[in-house]
Amino acid sequence: MRHDAIIPVLLACALAGGCAILDDRTRADAELPPAVDDGQMVADYLATLDRLGRGGAAEQAEILEATRTAYLADPSTRNRLRYAFVLAAPGHAATDSVGARRLLGESLATPETLLESERALAELMVRELDVRLALAQEIASLRDQAIAEERDSISSLNRRLQQETAEKDRLRRELEEARKKLEAIATLEGSDRRNP
Repeated sequence: MRHDAIIPVLLACALAGGCAILDDRTRADAELPPAVDDGQMVADYLATLDRLGRGGAAEQAEILEATRTAYLADPSTRNRLRYAFVLAAPGHAATDSVGARRLLGESLATPETLLESERALAELMVRELDVRLALAQEIASLRDQAIAEERDSISSLNRRLQQETAEKDRLRRELEEARKKLEAIATLEGSDRRNP
């Protein structure tokens, strides 16, 4: 084959190969899930928390139930995070720091399933929950200590009261005995005066 004839054949092969590569890439791009806007995802989480914080008891219960139901129906990373954030939020009847901490720990155990900002928000919430849980434990410990000290103080006061009551009873008996002795002496002196 002549050199001039080979060039168009090679060009045709290259063009066909390029089209095939382009076609494969187009198909692969169509199969990829749509790109998720990292900022929009976090904004959605924060909007849910804002609605929860501003809402009344009925709206808070509705938000909690919706996030719980979504999580139970599809325990995906997004639904788990949303439910954990709702449980972690203070100021509503279903606040559950321990449950939220557990769910966030599960999510952070597979960081590859999280967007960068989701991971950052989850880690921030975990740190806040850890502080909150440590404070709750310290408060419980201080309360238990105060109750124990109050019991000890009451017990000590009761012992002291019993001792003082026993001492008062002893003094009353001694006084009664002394009175009887005085009456006996007075009776004897009175009889001595009558019988000189």
